[in-house]
Amino acid sequence: MNCKWLLTLTLTPLFGLLAQTAQAQDYPNRDITAIVGFPAGSGADVYARYFANKLSVVAKRAVVVSNRPGANSSIATEAVARSKPDGYTIFIGGSDAFGSPLYLFKKPPNDPRKDFSYISPLVSQGFILVVTADKPFKTVADLTAYLKGKKDQANYASTNNPAIILAETYKQSAGLETVEVKYKTSVEFVNDMMGGRIDFVMADPVFGLARIREGKMKALAISTGKRISSLPDIPTMQEQGLSGVDMNLWWVTAAAAGTPAPIINQLNAWFTEIGKMDETKEFLGKNGAEPWTASIEETKKLIEKEIVDWEKYVKLAKIEAQ
Repeated sequence: MNCKWLLTLTLTPLFGLLAQTAQAQDYPNRDITAIVGFPAGSGADVYARYFANKLSVVAKRAVVVSNRPGANSSIATEAVARSKPDGYTIFIGGSDAFGSPLYLFKKPPNDPRKDFSYISPLVSQGFILVVTADKPFKTVADLTAYLKGKKDQANYASTNNPAIILAETYKQSAGLETVEVKYKTSVEFVNDMMGGRIDFVMADPVFGLARIREGKMKALAISTGKRISSLPDIPTMQEQGLSGVDMNLWWVTAAAAGTPAPIINQLNAWFTEIGKMDETKEFLGKNGAEPWTASIEETKKLIEKEIVDWEKYVKLAKIEAQ
């Protein structure tokens, strides 16, 4: 065997590893772009900009937020998947952006198992079952009894897939005939709800808590399997007897597949540092959420579970692929 060829074969992976390590040590040497699948100024955009700003502090480089809304964040994830795998383009947003496209689209824009390097979870939050403040309901059981009395004359508002899935799960668990009324944005259904034309909604916590603080609405339950620490007085739907309801709308950050492992490790360390800040806990707590950190391997497993869960969610809600 040619010894020179054998030496080259042996050293090539080592050179590659050394090059990646050197690249990571120099990272970042320019601005980072954080791609977000929500419109600028939206409630979700507030989360993304918070983490982008904190990342710029710990990384000592500017982090520029680029909003690419639409198609359940698939426009944003596709931009990340097609970016150069160097850690200078990352995704910040909901994990459903990776869990749902395989089932929501006949031709998914990317493969969540192959096209991304997952970095770290960021946020744990649940949707809140809310009704108008003037309703006499104190528990989910009270609401259920009312909805059963109205049969198919009862209705709920929906603006996104998690809200639809949670409402359908509630309906099936409680044996309801409640009808879905679709809206494009959360703002649009408020007047109908305040006018008594909508009976309940599964609201994202940023929007829901804002209406609760205004005194317009009140919370009956939260969708997570356990109570959110920042909302200790809101019981889970499981506590209220709905054993099949458990959805955690968590956030994650990711880069393009092939991004050097040392860079992914560095980003994970930075986001873990951000997640442990008292300021982060306080900020997220105001919006009904809590920080969530994990290792890279744990993050991959969480995404795998998300993909499996979303297959069940889509079937449950009878959402047709587009």
